[in-house]
Amino acid sequence: MREFPARVRAAVKVGSERSDIQEFDWPTVGAAEGVLRVEASGVGGAEPEIYRSERWQPIIMGHQVVGSIAALGPLARTMWQVQPGERVVLQEYLPCKRCKWCLQGEYRFCPAADFFGNSPNRIGLLSCAQPPHLLGAFAEYMFLPWNTVIHRIPQDLPAALATLALALGNGVQWATFDVNAGPGKTVLVIGPGQQGLGCVIATREAGASQVILAGLSRDLARLELSLELGADRFINAETEDLAARVQALTGGAGLDVVIDTTGDPGGRNLQQYLQVVNQGAWLWVNCVDSAVPVREIKKKYLTVRSGRGRTWQAVERALRIITSRRFALEKMCTHTFGLGQVDLAINATAGRKLTGAVHVIVDPWQV
Repeated sequence: MREFPARVRAAVKVGSERSDIQEFDWPTVGAAEGVLRVEASGVGGAEPEIYRSERWQPIIMGHQVVGSIAALGPLARTMWQVQPGERVVLQEYLPCKRCKWCLQGEYRFCPAADFFGNSPNRIGLLSCAQPPHLLGAFAEYMFLPWNTVIHRIPQDLPAALATLALALGNGVQWATFDVNAGPGKTVLVIGPGQQGLGCVIATREAGASQVILAGLSRDLARLELSLELGADRFINAETEDLAARVQALTGGAGLDVVIDTTGDPGGRNLQQYLQVVNQGAWLWVNCVDSAVPVREIKKKYLTVRSGRGRTWQAVERALRIITSRRFALEKMCTHTFGLGQVDLAINATAGRKLTGAVHVIVDPWQV
């Protein structure tokens, strides 16, 4: 019989930008449930905003998680097709598994798990005030409800690389599934965070003919790293005119695909790249506070989309890219912190308190 600890340590967000280390009882595991021994969890690009918010507390944050199955109910073993000790990564969605979206594998659109709903049922956002408590990855162990979305991974895949599955899965979804950044396309990605770099990798893997990444002066290290991850050129949009530089780099041929992973306040990026996109181009936009320029969209016959997480297939493809070792993904994994440094880990992801961070990891076993 396996022995488990009586108490589990976790970093708990107790207020806006405040976290404490707390201990919780080992959870009771039902027939369709399990427990994950957390190896590592990446800090997601949205987590600094969640950490600042007054809305979610007390919670155990963290959802870019990799670990091994520690405990497993008999029905969970059948449903998930995993064994104790097997290594997995999780998606954050805890969907209903019965709505029309879930039946299509589109867990990101499930009303129960929708981020824009009143109480999104997602790992890293649920209160830890009541049992089973351990519903976030910044902890030594994590409870697995019956509706956990699981992806199996190779036993020898380094944990740090496995924590990139969701960020790269977003890149696969947004760049290739959503806006067809594939063979023969000239692609501009804006924003060199982990999502933007994921888009660069996915676009290169899909066979694009030219991949350009744009960022700001503070992003110089990430922009330079992008050249090792599939980008052909980068643009410093703070010191260079974005549209003019795109025209120079493409020889006046313009853009077939644009993926803007930034918030683009005021729509400044949108105004610039609309000047140099080709007829029939695909745009992936994120400027939620800007009006849609329908006249320009009609004139150039543009297809415009935006992002809502990623599908099951996108994460599976991301894992194939990761395990292929074709890209120097270990260079994205710049910093690792223990549970007692979760505040620093989240702030580093936001570009505060520490410079040079790209993908930041929390290792609950690091002293």
